[in-house]
Amino acid sequence: MHAMNLTHPNFISFVESVSDNLAEFVTSGALSPGYLLTPANRGQQGLITLLNMFSVFERPIGEIFALIEEDLCGAYLHKGKLEDSKSRENRMYPKLPFIQEGTFHFRGLTYDRFALVPLVMDFSRDAKDEESKSYYTSEHQEKLLSYVHDTLEGIAWYQSIRPQGMLEFFPFIGINPEVHPRDTIEELLHSYVRLDHNPKWHTKNRYDVQRFRGVKFYPPLGTEIWPDNQKKREKVALIYQYCETHGIPIITHCDDQGFRGVAAKKAQQYTNPAAWRPVLEKFPQLKVDFAHYGRQYNPIRRSPLKNLMGQAWTEDPWFHEIIDLMHRYEHVYADFSFSGTDPVFYEQLYTFIHHLDDGDLAQKILDRSLFGSDFTVNLAKVESYTNYLHIFEQSRFSDEQIDGFVSANPTRFLGLAQF
Repeated sequence: MHAMNLTHPNFISFVESVSDNLAEFVTSGALSPGYLLTPANRGQQGLITLLNMFSVFERPIGEIFALIEEDLCGAYLHKGKLEDSKSRENRMYPKLPFIQEGTFHFRGLTYDRFALVPLVMDFSRDAKDEESKSYYTSEHQEKLLSYVHDTLEGIAWYQSIRPQGMLEFFPFIGINPEVHPRDTIEELLHSYVRLDHNPKWHTKNRYDVQRFRGVKFYPPLGTEIWPDNQKKREKVALIYQYCETHGIPIITHCDDQGFRGVAAKKAQQYTNPAAWRPVLEKFPQLKVDFAHYGRQYNPIRRSPLKNLMGQAWTEDPWFHEIIDLMHRYEHVYADFSFSGTDPVFYEQLYTFIHHLDDGDLAQKILDRSLFGSDFTVNLAKVESYTNYLHIFEQSRFSDEQIDGFVSANPTRFLGLAQF
């Protein structure tokens, strides 16, 4: 998930990437019917959707965490059950809240804790002064550390007001090697990433900032996964070596949309899961999760007729690339974040897995798939956190498979299996 407010993203880099390559932006898929501009989000409903999303974005991070728990406890469930003749197809709610009497209920399953993995993105910017098109824009912006500390303060605030709350936190720190020198990258890893695998948040020093369980990569912001330039490659290799040695997982953005700091074509080149092949060849024990399961919304590669008809998630080349990486490397995972806003995603994934002739590969996919929400970004396509969870609850996967996606697999990915 992404717990952030409007001070954290780098809108300057995004606008500059669009203004430099407007034609690319238009054809990149950002305006495609399958991404944000769905029929249900056009007109007045689109404005209501934005209102709902920004009402969360404007809150402090701690309040976002509390809001999630309140939603799961049913505080807003009456709003979700209001009759709406123009309701979206994916607007669905459970009869009872997911959290009842201090226990999380999901189908026939029960859980005593609910884990959040807040992903802190590195929106830092480093550009030459002459490259800026804005009168007041600074050539350098360091936005990471303020976001890091806002996240830690948000968790501390939540825990202070909800000492018996259900939420557990396993945050990941974003690092964009493109904008930081080697010594800064080393300092970030040594200062903020935990090396122990204790599942408990608290350490001896409550003010300790070494709380992050993994590293977040976001290629569209300018992170090249395996650069040709030797000095740049040394910086990313430093991260991979450190993570492989200490069992630290990496989550990498993997659909062709989202925030951008570079032109659309370059962003897709960097995001393509195939870019990880030389990395995994050199660091085969590295744990990598491909977020969004490699969804491609880009209409450039398809005919106009096919664009209108849409394309199955399981027909995307990036999806098949991820499946092949799973087959080859034992620590490659993928998650449902944002893709799970559409019930069709779960149906197509279920069908793909259960129609595979290779039973071993089918089991690998089931064992390496992770539940995720992409909250609050997913509010662009669903009404609430509870709405998103109920879509998942209505999928055809068995309770045993569901438990794998939400408990066994994430626990193993985070390195907490022994606890």
